[in-house]
Amino acid sequence: MKKALSPARGTPERARFSLGHRPIPGKMPSKDRKGAEEGGKKLSHSLDDNTRALKEIFHVPESSDVVFREIVIAEPKVRAVVAYIEGLSNFDTIFKCVLQPLMLMSPLRKGSLQSPVDRLESALIPNGQVERTESLHKLVESMLMGDTVVLVEKSDVALVVETKGWEHRPVGEAVSERIVRGPQQGFVEVLSSNTALLRSIIQTPDLVVESLDIGVTAPNKCALIYVASIANKKLVDEVRRRILGLNVSEIFTSGELEQYIEDSHSLLPTILSTERPDRVAEHLMQGMCAIMVAGDPFALIVPANIFAFLDSAEDRLVRWPYGNVLRFIRYVSFFLTIYLPGIYVAVVSYHPEMIPPALMMAIAAAREPIPFPLYVEVLVMFFGFELIREAGIRIPSPIGPTIGIVGALLIGEAAVTASIVSPILVIIIAVTAVASFTLPNLEIGMFIRVATFLFIVAGAALGFLGIAALTYIMLCHAFSLNSFGVPFLTPLAPMRKPSFRGAFVTAPWKIERRPPYLRPRNAWRLGPLARLWDAGLTIDDAGPRGKRGDGSGGIQDGSPGNQDGQRNRIKPGKQDAGDTPAGR
Repeated sequence: MKKALSPARGTPERARFSLGHRPIPGKMPSKDRKGAEEGGKKLSHSLDDNTRALKEIFHVPESSDVVFREIVIAEPKVRAVVAYIEGLSNFDTIFKCVLQPLMLMSPLRKGSLQSPVDRLESALIPNGQVERTESLHKLVESMLMGDTVVLVEKSDVALVVETKGWEHRPVGEAVSERIVRGPQQGFVEVLSSNTALLRSIIQTPDLVVESLDIGVTAPNKCALIYVASIANKKLVDEVRRRILGLNVSEIFTSGELEQYIEDSHSLLPTILSTERPDRVAEHLMQGMCAIMVAGDPFALIVPANIFAFLDSAEDRLVRWPYGNVLRFIRYVSFFLTIYLPGIYVAVVSYHPEMIPPALMMAIAAAREPIPFPLYVEVLVMFFGFELIREAGIRIPSPIGPTIGIVGALLIGEAAVTASIVSPILVIIIAVTAVASFTLPNLEIGMFIRVATFLFIVAGAALGFLGIAALTYIMLCHAFSLNSFGVPFLTPLAPMRKPSFRGAFVTAPWKIERRPPYLRPRNAWRLGPLARLWDAGLTIDDAGPRGKRGDGSGGIQDGSPGNQDGQRNRIKPGKQDAGDTPAGR
């Protein structure tokens, strides 16, 4: 219990990762994860030996989808083998960029190059991405990614031609995070399409997409994404260290990867997942890192605090007073969902004097024909609603919502008529259910469902004392949580100056800094004066690209830097013809 409520003291606490001046614990793994034997195996000069080695690796002829096409190049006249995996590669691209040029069109491009591989690469294969390699492991990895391999007789060098073309879902609307105003695009299962969506939003060369391999038996591609000029270097190194430090057979989804790299295994999620590119772009520009796994349409964002799970992408897309109203409704819904059933059980069972006598008499009259104790009644209704919720998700979409609504109405009405539950309890459960649907994040919703059950049990066991004790335990546990060096309840605990990721939405022209708890390399979001037009100026009058001072960006590598908040403001006022930008 003590370990669950508070972090370890002494040496383990000092060894925990921090964005401050403490060093990163542990050894930094190498990016090259190929084994010495596997990465050192080279191709031979024999075409038959190379082909036989590839066939053994891919278990040909047992594997019927691996194609080895032996051809004779027209000019120069040498034997070659074209290998690819059917379904992962686009055959039209293979035919137009590999087979047709080598077998039919090569006599039209006569050249003086003596090496057949050099001639194929420079004059015959009309493809944007052609790579030379001598590694057998590289050939296997490329074929598994959908590329085509060209092996040439009497050459220990092979060509890898980019021909990826497997079937995939096109970019569509985000399913789990719907909004009314703003971008509607969502991620898909293709990693290259997801990174392209991010680059279309963040159009800067500072956006870095690192390709990392995860999994030993079945390697999968993983992308570590950050903005180099903003993200703290220690944070990037720590995320890379945790991903490359996994000795796991396979990882195919971001949900698995999230559990492997999170700081603590808790009911509270400490890594934010989203399928919206605009939301990922927003967090990247604050100094956070994003992690994407090939084959999964969700991105992981680290670090994350409690408010990141309770806000929606729409909060910053509407006017900031309306965004505050929406966020306040969401906070009220959060507490209603967790506490309302438990408080109802505690009040009726242990503290009836805390509610007006007329209301208490109405509750007692409604419960008079009920043969079960109150806690049994509440648990039955709670689990009944969870059954309807899960059934509405699994049932085919055309009839799912209908079954959910009709099932809830019929079961609730039948239960009240049969004197199994009271009408007031149906209202309590209905309000709790509606409030739970206002929360935009799936993982925090799962935590709330478990927490609601725990508070029902605590209220039934000890009344308000049980609810207060469970609240204290959960708060202590939340205080002890960290997300990649950032306290989970920041900026409230520890108390920080309100920042962009605070509890409420701030007017966009007043958000001067990026979150200080991330220690970004560039701490400033705004120039000395954001609304230059208000002062009769343009971006050219404000200095280098409108940045502060000399354009250095303030904090570098998480150092304290310019933390005093002093700025050289450009004050609005009347301008004479002789005014110069340098004089302001």
